[in-house]
Amino acid sequence: MSEVEVADANLTTLPDHWLVYADAATVAQATVDLILERATQAIAERGAFHLVTAGGTTPMACYRLLADLTSSKADIEWAKWFIYMGDERCLPADDQERNSLNLDQAWLNLGQIPAQNIFFMPAELGARAAAAAYEKVLKEVSCFDVVMLGMGEDGHTASLFPGHDYPTGQKVVTEFNSPKMPPERVSLSFECLSNARFVMKLVTGAGKQPAVQQWLAGEPLPISQVVGQERTEVLLDFAALPQ
Repeated sequence: MSEVEVADANLTTLPDHWLVYADAATVAQATVDLILERATQAIAERGAFHLVTAGGTTPMACYRLLADLTSSKADIEWAKWFIYMGDERCLPADDQERNSLNLDQAWLNLGQIPAQNIFFMPAELGARAAAAAYEKVLKEVSCFDVVMLGMGEDGHTASLFPGHDYPTGQKVVTEFNSPKMPPERVSLSFECLSNARFVMKLVTGAGKQPAVQQWLAGEPLPISQVVGQERTEVLLDFAALPQ
């Protein structure tokens, strides 16, 4: 899936790793195409593919596309995929606002990826207990292959919010004062999210324009603080571009 033609001055000034597509559906398809390409490469080179997932509307569209591939019995080595969470809300495990429940219902419940390869955050235990448990899980991961990130209208990513201080030297951090409900959350840290060969940032919708403008102006938004080891890509639609 190729990005749209550069059609105006706004696009010509974007960094070269910013890929602009016509709409959110096209962003989702392009993201899935890149994920599949990198999964094939990772499995060929290292025998496994480690993917960090994100919550949000556009990532969910990606998971539905992956579910379609799972249902179609595409020639994909799902048993060698390992799935992690970028963040989670501290709610009961069956709450419809849980990222894990939405991810499971959209894709993972089809069963192609073995249950032992799926690592949800036990956020129902509370942020501190969940963070401690997930730190132990991540000790087994030397480097992620792909980290998916969405962005909120305030420029937050995962559950890392503007103006909030997070400790360094940890793979997992807690949040007790989220500006969005619920206030208590658990998130991979900036350092942990950056411990990935490829970082893919998905940004869609007109509501993201102010944050995109700040980002391009060099303001230190959380979304800008995660950088992949090999490549960082921003996949966005026309609607998200500042006018």
